[in-house]
Amino acid sequence: MPPPPPQEQQQPQPHRPQEGRPRPPPPTPPPPMAFSDDMVAFYDAWVGREEQIVADLTAALALPPRRQRDALPPLVGAAVDHVAAYYEHKARLADRDVVAALDPRWLNPLERTFLWAWGWKPALVFRFVEGAGVGMATAQRRALEDLRAATAAAEREVDREVAAVQESLAGPRVLAALRRQAPRNGEADDAVAVVGRSLRVLLGAADALRERTLRGVVGLLAPDQAGAFLAAMLRFHLGVRRAGRDWSPGHGGQLGV
Repeated sequence: MPPPPPQEQQQPQPHRPQEGRPRPPPPTPPPPMAFSDDMVAFYDAWVGREEQIVADLTAALALPPRRQRDALPPLVGAAVDHVAAYYEHKARLADRDVVAALDPRWLNPLERTFLWAWGWKPALVFRFVEGAGVGMATAQRRALEDLRAATAAAEREVDREVAAVQESLAGPRVLAALRRQAPRNGEADDAVAVVGRSLRVLLGAADALRERTLRGVVGLLAPDQAGAFLAAMLRFHLGVRRAGRDWSPGHGGQLGV
């Protein structure tokens, strides 16, 4: 009697998810306001560091000249890096939410009166060179005037670009997209997205001009001159910050952020 045929081994079946099992929802992105709140917290801490930088510069400027030569260069570098850190943090905010970056709610009402292209006007820094009473050689003055002229030309270019973006915001496609209650097909309209990208580039260009002008002025000055200039500039900003923070409705303004 022949042996029974061998039983076929059953191959393991690949695991298949059960039909109809709900998939986990995609992670919920943080609300746009969270990005702005992060900038508010950063700015408060940043202003606190600025107060210490001004105190350090003031103390170093009171030292004898020989000791100033050792104390001031690192403090000047720290002050410039401090200003650059603000632009870097704001750039990260703009990458995540350009609208929040264009509405600097971390600034109080008085600080907002100084806004040009969503920040301080670059040419303003030249006033602090004069206000600090920095004595300069003829060659320094000539170089400073060249930098001032180049900055003014760059400001005019930014003004033209801001005007162009404002005109594009009033274009028919953008207006039609803004009037719709819901985005078409669940996505932002291309026209609005293009304007948003233009605003991001323009904001970056304006902040780059601000930082470039500051570094250019510092590069033309000796350490004691740069220290006096930076102390005057940062001291002015802190004064504006304090005055705006203490602004009250009784003075015709509103309380600061």
